[in-house]
Amino acid sequence: MIEVDEKQIEWSENMTIASLLETLDNSEFCSVVRINGKLFSSPLFAETMISDNSKIQLLPLVAGG
Repeated sequence: MIEVDEKQIEWSENMTIASLLETLDNSEFCSVVRINGKLFSSPLFAETMISDNSKIQLLPLVAGG
């Protein structure tokens, strides 16, 4: 199991950030993901593997000026 924004989700072998986001509703806002405290930006989603028991936070892009 993994924890995504405090919700338990079934983990699967070879799970990447991209494959996880495909299974979640309303994840298109997500441009950065924090896995166990480490940040990953969207260009790395397809190649970044998720380990079992990971804690994940989905973070939106924040812009301002």
